[in-house]
Amino acid sequence: MNLKKFLILLLITCCSVLPASTGNSYKIGMIHWIAYSPLNVAQVKGFFAAEGLEVDVINFGSNQELNGALEHGRIDIALDMIGSWVGMYQDGVPLTILCETDWSHGGDKIIAKHDVDMATLKGSKIGVYLNKPSVTFFLNHYLAAHKLKLSDVSIIEVEPEAMSDNFIADRFKVIVNYDPQALRAEREGNGRVVATSKTYPGCIPEGFVARTDRIKEIPEEHLAGVFRAWNKAVSWSKDKANWQEYKKILNENTFEGEAAYSDQDLQEMLSSVSIHNLSELRERNGSQGGLNTYLADLKAFLVTNGKLKRDFDPKVIFQNGVISEVLKK
Repeated sequence: MNLKKFLILLLITCCSVLPASTGNSYKIGMIHWIAYSPLNVAQVKGFFAAEGLEVDVINFGSNQELNGALEHGRIDIALDMIGSWVGMYQDGVPLTILCETDWSHGGDKIIAKHDVDMATLKGSKIGVYLNKPSVTFFLNHYLAAHKLKLSDVSIIEVEPEAMSDNFIADRFKVIVNYDPQALRAEREGNGRVVATSKTYPGCIPEGFVARTDRIKEIPEEHLAGVFRAWNKAVSWSKDKANWQEYKKILNENTFEGEAAYSDQDLQEMLSSVSIHNLSELRERNGSQGGLNTYLADLKAFLVTNGKLKRDFDPKVIFQNGVISEVLKK
């Protein structure tokens, strides 16, 4: 037997004795957003492993990249704005919302140049980091306060970092962006914050989602394990005694590839999100809870603005069975 044949035979033999997948390995997608940092904590601190799960947390550079990975099955579960999941559902992607985990509570910002007169916004261009109901619902609140409709402005989608670049270069007079890129637009682009997600509490809830076909393949106990690990990570990250280690996780994992942020910047970003405690999780994810109310309000917004391309029942698109069982214990 020559060497080439021997190596091929050896490879086949080795592959045949490798253990089959245990079915406990999952890829969970997120973006560079501080409210999602408990995912990084759960991975680094071994909370997923303690649940018998092998979880690879993948941190995407933009919402668009995350959404594409979810749509095409490159990740199993995603964490981002719930209005985005409704938007993807409108575009024909079969999705099931699994639970709400937090709110953007000041971290999403509408930023305008100092010389902009808000009364003259009609007919102008507004840059948004994502043209999905998650963002346009928030923007619509602000426009309505100025007696404007969404159709009165031209919405231009640009990814977050490029959005701040464009604002700094004076290509947009008004943008919607989120921290940390929103902070950069303010500081370097002569920007002033005219409204935030805290101005309209609960207008940008965030949470877990999966493709409907994929979630049918995930054992409920594994999904429960993800939620339990998340809850442990939230509790750990809120303990002030863990700040130095948490800060390291934030800079090395949540904001991987970016220059390290100062304690002040990180604390400011944390103050601009509301990561739910157990009591808040129960209220928001209950069968008559706040997430169902948000989904009903979002549907009404889509109808009013002629954007409901695909009808949905909030109590069908959101399945709270597993999170409810976890929160009972």
